[in-house]
Amino acid sequence: MTPPTTIFQRPTRVVLFSTALQNEDIPGDANALACLLPFGTATFIQRVFDSCALAGINEIELVVSEQPELLRKILHDGGPWGIKINWHYAKDTASPYKVMRGMGLNATDRIVIGHAHHWVASRMIHELLQASGVGLSAGEAHLWTGWLSTEMSLVFELSLNEDYTSLAQLVKGLGQNRFIIATDLECAQVLDAKDLLLSQKHALDGTQESAIPASWRRFSWGAASPDASIDADANIKGPVLIGPGSMVEGGTELGPDTVLARNVIISRGAKVRNSLVMSNTFVGGQITLENSIAQGNSIQSLKWSVRTVLSTTDALVTSLKPSQNVRTTVISRFLAGTLAVLAFPPFACCVLMQILSGGQALWKSENVVKAKLEGEDSLVCLNVRLARNDERLLDRMVAFYGGLLDIVQGRRSWLGMRPRKKSEWYALGKDWQTLFSKNPIGLLHATAWAENLESHKLEANAAADAFMAVQTTVVARIRAVFIPIFRLK
Repeated sequence: MTPPTTIFQRPTRVVLFSTALQNEDIPGDANALACLLPFGTATFIQRVFDSCALAGINEIELVVSEQPELLRKILHDGGPWGIKINWHYAKDTASPYKVMRGMGLNATDRIVIGHAHHWVASRMIHELLQASGVGLSAGEAHLWTGWLSTEMSLVFELSLNEDYTSLAQLVKGLGQNRFIIATDLECAQVLDAKDLLLSQKHALDGTQESAIPASWRRFSWGAASPDASIDADANIKGPVLIGPGSMVEGGTELGPDTVLARNVIISRGAKVRNSLVMSNTFVGGQITLENSIAQGNSIQSLKWSVRTVLSTTDALVTSLKPSQNVRTTVISRFLAGTLAVLAFPPFACCVLMQILSGGQALWKSENVVKAKLEGEDSLVCLNVRLARNDERLLDRMVAFYGGLLDIVQGRRSWLGMRPRKKSEWYALGKDWQTLFSKNPIGLLHATAWAENLESHKLEANAAADAFMAVQTTVVARIRAVFIPIFRLK
């Protein structure tokens, strides 16, 4: 009797496309990837990898086009999920599906096609791995979730110029395939600004798998990253999620249904509800955000479908992306030297008064942090001249003269960050450290609104320095120092 022939079936390959760009109605860079937009506590592609890991996937064919370096930085070659990533580059962002023809697959091989700007729960992916099928969302329209399980023969039939829209139409016509229906809490997409804001509400209730990392702090109103700073006087109504490096000052009104992404500052007096504030955004105290998406100085109102771009000089809503490295210029050093020469007689008088009052003369030399080396744990430090007693006007005047000498020596700039000791530096979040590393230590600093309140001093100083750090012109930096003083008066 002839033994039966064993047919070897290769495991299902998972092909994930991360090539779609964000829609033009979403604030931010027009060439930004849709999969890198925030989805609750993480980005869409991170949440997709969460689902894949929970579904038992250990290898993914990842198709990239724009900004592959950002994806590598976030995904770390799949190590955090235990997933091996095979990278594939698509030259054409609009029609990347032709890349699948070069993956060495046969017509009978089965693949699962997914899109990183479409999140589905692990149950959906697990069912697609078992047999061919189409993932659809629940509801009257039964929209495609962006996930499909099929044989490679279908891929070979696709046009070389196939784009996402035409693929979606093709998928809807696959009547012979089984349909896997996802509930409202098992799928989310980011095709436009409305989808993006709606998807945050899916993540806010915390019931979705991997929606809130175990390391995050839980509160009655929601959750926050351990790297976030939240003032006890902030008025927060849940559900609210606050991302890494974000700061919420006292006197703010936050929530409900609000997500703060990475490195966001909500200033005293601001009101934010039913909104998403995207990464690297400063929201000033005169702003009320409702049913909106904010990124930098751009606000998209979902209620009125209106885009508002505010002037950065008004300090209402602005970007917190680090500016270029700023060094002490020759002109700044020359001006400081000239002023030091002219101010020497009153400086000498102040020093004499210090001696006559029985105190120590001159200033103290303090070792402060200049920057953190990128990719390393070591800090770059330098010595600057600081007042012996910040409470004494005389000591501050003498230290100001010492600061002029620091500028002459190239240790400081006229306008910049506050000097911080190592302990104060480590108290900052990682994103703040990166932001401040791009800027020099200054002699003059942006005004901190809660500077006289000891309990809020560190947070208020950090918020003021962050605002100073993102100003790209001298005029804007001068305004950051002096304009708030005039407003308070």
